[in-house]
Amino acid sequence: MDILIGTKNNYKATEMISLLGEFSNLKIHFLEETNINIKIEEDQKTLKKNAEKKAIEVSKLTDYYVIASDGGVDIPKLGKKWDILRNQRIVGEDKTDLEKVDKLLNLMKGLKKEKRKATYYLSLALAKNGILIWSTEKIYDKGYIAEELPDRDISQGLWMGHLWYYPQFRNVFNKLSEKQKEEVRKQGEEIKKDLQLKIREILSSTEDRS
Repeated sequence: MDILIGTKNNYKATEMISLLGEFSNLKIHFLEETNINIKIEEDQKTLKKNAEKKAIEVSKLTDYYVIASDGGVDIPKLGKKWDILRNQRIVGEDKTDLEKVDKLLNLMKGLKKEKRKATYYLSLALAKNGILIWSTEKIYDKGYIAEELPDRDISQGLWMGHLWYYPQFRNVFNKLSEKQKEEVRKQGEEIKKDLQLKIREILSSTEDRS
């Protein structure tokens, strides 16, 4: 089974590889390996619909299965100041990582402790030849938005991880050890199991036909 990861974002691609797991007869491909050059507007009304749209549109350009995702952070106490579908637009898509964290910290001024709770939702979609095969949406992580930055040295593109705070470790995601990161990633086990179950079903049906 050949599957194409439908994103050029290296961090998202790495996370996708982790979710897919290891199957001896699954071959993973990346957009950089192809001549596919497509920009898909995330204009749907839900994260799940955005993921589905991306998977479907990319799969029209290849014979591979395509997996795509869309994720969003929900910060309930920000009310109308925040939109789970438009995190990047609110903080400024064309801004630097430092400008983005400063924007969010400014939005959250005056909010303390439990009012800084945040939840990350992840949607996944699988498509082939323009047809949606499977999709889901689950809570992938829970944490808090830190009241201040640990420092201003942010890894490229990982601005939210520099603010995503875990009380049990007294640190933000970007500063966790690999062991601690493995621990917090357990929150995403449900969506990982669902995806791998679907991959097994496809592999099994392919073997039955051969």
